[in-house]
Amino acid sequence: MTKKIFHSILLVAGTVLLASLLVIMGCLYEYFGSVEKKQLRDELELAAVAVEKNGTEYLSQLSSERYRLTWIENDGTVFYDTVTDAENHADRVEVKQALEYGEGESTRYSSTLLQKTMYCAERLADGSVLRISMSRATAGVLLVGMVQPILVVLIMALILSFVLAKSLSRRIVQPLNKLDLEHP
Repeated sequence: MTKKIFHSILLVAGTVLLASLLVIMGCLYEYFGSVEKKQLRDELELAAVAVEKNGTEYLSQLSSERYRLTWIENDGTVFYDTVTDAENHADRVEVKQALEYGEGESTRYSSTLLQKTMYCAERLADGSVLRISMSRATAGVLLVGMVQPILVVLIMALILSFVLAKSLSRRIVQPLNKLDLEHP
């Protein structure tokens, strides 16, 4: 009986801990994703002002490994890209939205790189579009990167649960073991 109670308590504690870790990590991933999206939008607004003022002179001075800026003509032709020579972008969702509504955004997933790339685009005064993009790791990649700290927390919690479950199960069963069923 003590073993059953002990195993039940340990199983419940482990399950609750694991579920809590997953929920917390999911919430944090979404929260930081929204923070990154706001930062990307802010970076785009700053770059748009600089591009409207200085054009390719400004873009050629940038050397960011984190962000990619693409200046696109209103027909989709890439006028300038800070990373690579790019093909026509007329079919990109964020570019279409920017041309139609003044701004646009989208996210694309790369299964080969296991990354999500976020794109924000803004129509400039001359009708062209400035787009900024940034890649971020997926939740799975972050989870793999956090395996060691998660295992440490899990092991510590299971040890604590083991000690507490053992003590609690003994305390629960002790009065039952003291009962004399022949002489109640």
